[in-house]
Amino acid sequence: MRIRTARESDREEILSFCKDTFSWGDYIDRVWDRWLADTKGRLLVGESAGKKMALARVSMCPGNIAWLEGVRVHPDFRRAKVATALLERMAGWAARHGAKEASAIVSQENVPSQRMLEKNGFSMVSAWIYYGTEKKMNKRATSARLATKQDIEKAWQFLQGSHIYQRSAGRYVSSWKWYPLDRKALRQLVLAKRVVVTGRPVSGLAVLNKTGYWDRPDILQVSYLDASGAKPLQDIIAFASNLHSQGYSTLHVLCHNSPEMTPMVEKSGMDESEVFLLYSKKVFTPRKALRPVGQIRQDRQDPRPLRGSRQGQKDDTFDTRAWRLD
Repeated sequence: MRIRTARESDREEILSFCKDTFSWGDYIDRVWDRWLADTKGRLLVGESAGKKMALARVSMCPGNIAWLEGVRVHPDFRRAKVATALLERMAGWAARHGAKEASAIVSQENVPSQRMLEKNGFSMVSAWIYYGTEKKMNKRATSARLATKQDIEKAWQFLQGSHIYQRSAGRYVSSWKWYPLDRKALRQLVLAKRVVVTGRPVSGLAVLNKTGYWDRPDILQVSYLDASGAKPLQDIIAFASNLHSQGYSTLHVLCHNSPEMTPMVEKSGMDESEVFLLYSKKVFTPRKALRPVGQIRQDRQDPRPLRGSRQGQKDDTFDTRAWRLD
C-alpha cells in the first residue's frame, strides 16, 4: 500500500466506501472540500494497484496538539494493518509539524478502534457524552450571563478548582475537535462572547459555539459544561435552552460523562445521546517520528510485515465506524 496526499480526483472512489459508516450514514462528503483545502492539516489516501483503500486526516490544533480523525478503510482491506499504517504516517506528519501530543475521539461502542489506538501507545484520558435535541423549551428564568473581561480571572479560578475540568482533560469542543481550555483560550472565548457563567464568584461555566460547525450554522453547541452544584447547572442549561429558541434548529450539549451532571442534562429534554472516549498520546520521539516512512507494502498475498510493524504481530481489526465522530 502506498500512502499519499489526497487529490480532488480521489473523491468519488473514496466516498463510495464512506457512506454507511454510522447508522445514519457518514459525514466525509460534507467535509471533503474543507479538509482538502486546509493548510493546517493533511488528508491522506492509501492505495494499492490504483485502487483506493483508505482515508485519514491529521491536522494541527492550538497547544501543539495533532488531531487524528476520519479514518476509513475499504471493507475489502480490513484486518490488513491499514489503519496502523495510516496512524504511523499521521504520527510522522505531526512530529514534523511540532506536535507535543496527538489526540483522537472514538465512540464508546467502537472497541476495535480503541484497541488499535491502545496498541499504538494511546491512552484514554476522558469520557464525554453528546446530547442533542430539536425540541424547543419554554423560556426559563436564569441568572447565567455572558462572561465579560471582568469575569476572566474568577472563571479561570473556578476551572482550576473544578474536578469536572480535570476529568475533562482540560478540553472543550470545536467542530468535533477537543481543544485545550487553557487561560489563553478562555480569554479568547470570553472576548468572542462564547463563555457563559453564573454566580459571583463563578460557580458554573459553559463554552458555546453559536455558529454551528461544518455546513450546519443552525446548530447551537454547548461544547464545555461545568458547575459546582445543581442550581448553577440549572442556570447554565436554562441559558442555553433559551438561546436555542432564538433561531436555532438543534441544540447539542457535549460535556464530561459525569454522574453529577448527566442526570440533570437528560431531564432538560434531550432526545439522543452517545458516549465518546478521548484518547491521547504524548510527544513522539523525534528519531522515531521523523524517520522516512516511505511506501508501505500491503498485499494480501505478501507475507512480509508492513514497514514499522512488529514481526508476528496479529492484524489490527479496524471497523469503519471511525475515530470520531458525529
